[in-house]
Amino acid sequence: MSQDNVEVVRRWIETYNGRDIDGLLEISDDDIEFRSIFASIETGGVFRGRSGVVAYFETLDEAYERFQVVPQDILDAGAAALVTADAHWHGRGSGADGKTPIFVACWLRTKKVLRVETFTDRATALEAVGLSE
Repeated sequence: MSQDNVEVVRRWIETYNGRDIDGLLEISDDDIEFRSIFASIETGGVFRGRSGVVAYFETLDEAYERFQVVPQDILDAGAAALVTADAHWHGRGSGADGKTPIFVACWLRTKKVLRVETFTDRATALEAVGLSE
């Protein structure tokens, strides 16, 4: 993966955190698939296409007043990248604050994010992008 693609993933996370859906769609492939462990109760956690990205944020914003992904590292995995991060959140109904270590796998096609999947287990995330410890 080129440094350009690593920068696309970094920008994707920043844009995600800013809730700039139009900006996010600009750097996402039209066929984007987003699999989230944080928005999985009602939807199964799979969101596809542009309308899926919008639906993801609607689902996320119903559950959380605040939800940010704070990246610590981005690992090059060829056609993918693995972001090591913490999810910082504040529950809408519960009012609870939390921080969850997560791994965000991003696959790219023509310098656009094609697929995103979140994991809580590092070994599983590494395997998903074709790497090991």
